[in-house]
Amino acid sequence: MKTNFLENNHVVHVTPTARVASAADVWDGNAATQVDTDVLSLANADGAVFIVSTSVNGTGNASVRICACSNTTPTTTVAVSFRYMVIAAPDTIVATGESKAYLTSTAADYVYVFEVDAAKVAEQGYKYVYLNADEVTNAAVEGQIVGFLTGLRYKEDDIGTQVA
Repeated sequence: MKTNFLENNHVVHVTPTARVASAADVWDGNAATQVDTDVLSLANADGAVFIVSTSVNGTGNASVRICACSNTTPTTTVAVSFRYMVIAAPDTIVATGESKAYLTSTAADYVYVFEVDAAKVAEQGYKYVYLNADEVTNAAVEGQIVGFLTGLRYKEDDIGTQVA
């Protein structure tokens, strides 16, 4: 069976240098010790997934939330419940669950998958979402955050950019 991942999901590079201050620390945002990804519109999707991959870790960590927001600025925000999976290298599932906040590990070589349903965001009266991370322990963590929209309501080629 063919998956068609690229047709069924919209991949977004949600943390360009405008969002993350240092390439050496994924949790070091341009707003001091806070990183907010780009705001994504869920108007054409059933949900959003954010994947954080870390490699070298100097014992840094962050508290991660998925925030629903009222507009693209975002002016009004609220943390919403999301599902998560944590994988340690090479392929060991360390944790799964649902929460409104998740504290990342201070260890190296982790992948975090955070998934939010558009319905959870809509319960707040919103259609926009972003990942927010507050650095808890200030130490360099090499990594990257990638987001994508799932369950596209229209063909990927037809929806255009979803970064709000």
